[in-house]
Amino acid sequence: MTINTNPGCLASILSIFSPKKPIKTIYPYELRNEFLSPAELSFYKVLEDVIKDKLIVQCKVRLSDIFYVAQPNRNIRYSNSINQKHIDFLLCNPKNMKPILGIELDDSSRSRPSRQQRDSFVNEIFVAAKLPLLHVKVKHSYNSQELFDQIKLAVTTSR
Repeated sequence: MTINTNPGCLASILSIFSPKKPIKTIYPYELRNEFLSPAELSFYKVLEDVIKDKLIVQCKVRLSDIFYVAQPNRNIRYSNSINQKHIDFLLCNPKNMKPILGIELDDSSRSRPSRQQRDSFVNEIFVAAKLPLLHVKVKHSYNSQELFDQIKLAVTTSR
């Protein structure tokens, strides 16, 4: 049995008047295997245990989702400077999701001059907006009580 794949003249003419099928865009996106690095995941698990149901933990939050720039039309460079930066963790009030404390995990990359400049800028933003920022050194394991005390101190001294 032979199948005729030639559409013929009539089909060719009718295809001119039929609506075109939209060309599907193929996007170059792929799912990451890990949302958090192993160090971030380890810290996250301890952090969740330490704060229990008292606060909500948000991971990898863009600075522009936490802060806004006053008079954005006049201060566009300040908006641009926070759009691509994030902090590792943000603790929020579970009742209203108000930010309470930012947390940065400090690893060996913090010794690079470019990273120190970035960290200094981020620290200044938190100070300007009156939101405490806690820096925690990356470790293989964390002492829950010590972490709780650091968080409590950071939150209470900022008030």
